[in-house]
Amino acid sequence: MGDRSPKDNLCRAGREAMFDHFLDYVELHKGQLVILGDFFELLRYPLDGIIEKRCDLLDRLAAMHAAYVPGNHDEDVFSLVDPRRPPHPFFAGVSGAFTQVIGNRRFRFMHGHEIDPFVNVGWKNIGRMIGAMAYHFELRRRNYPGMNDYRLNASLRAGYPVLRLRSRLRRGMNKTLRECCCRTSVQRVKLLTRQIRTQHMITRYYEDKAEDTYDVAIAGHTHHAAAFGDWFFNSGSWTERNNEFLMISPHGRVEVLDWTACGPQLKDRILAA
Repeated sequence: MGDRSPKDNLCRAGREAMFDHFLDYVELHKGQLVILGDFFELLRYPLDGIIEKRCDLLDRLAAMHAAYVPGNHDEDVFSLVDPRRPPHPFFAGVSGAFTQVIGNRRFRFMHGHEIDPFVNVGWKNIGRMIGAMAYHFELRRRNYPGMNDYRLNASLRAGYPVLRLRSRLRRGMNKTLRECCCRTSVQRVKLLTRQIRTQHMITRYYEDKAEDTYDVAIAGHTHHAAAFGDWFFNSGSWTERNNEFLMISPHGRVEVLDWTACGPQLKDRILAA
């Protein structure tokens, strides 16, 4: 979520009201809410602006004692928030990845970018620069509707080198993937990229299991709730067409659900390794 500007994901398609009803459901069942990252869009919006515009929501989440594990879009929270003087009580629940025993199984809660082969320092820095430029343009448009084209074009020209670098990197990766797939379609390239990421993450989970680190992995990051055995490598997303989440019973049973206008609906989406 951002600062309630037009491009704020949580402002679209009635998601704010649906998320509010979802929180009612969590409270009704006396559930523990765990937010696994990319909760704040800090690549585009300043944290203080989000807090100002989302204070009511953060008040509610703080009262629910929600746990919060930042992801690659909001990991700057660790450097921006002083735990001794947090800007809002909600941030008292911020932590890195953690393990919790539920039933008789050990659950590892993480965002998931930590083991994503396509997330690295270079991509993060490019994302920050592009996000900062996007926020600048959006802010200028909002505050100065009559902003002349000369200034806008000058700003865009200043950002072109970054955009060209990102484009070259993406073209290079896609070219390599296409060569491996014998000139396959763009859609196939996207699918292959997702499969490479999935394979890498599942491999990491099995390595951890072999070391007896945990029994069940709960991760976010990939925006499509799914599972492979005891590896739930996405806890759901509220920025896509569906509003997905995982529900873990006191006995340690995990269900993949979708929040709809009629409440929760069970879904079985299994990704093959």
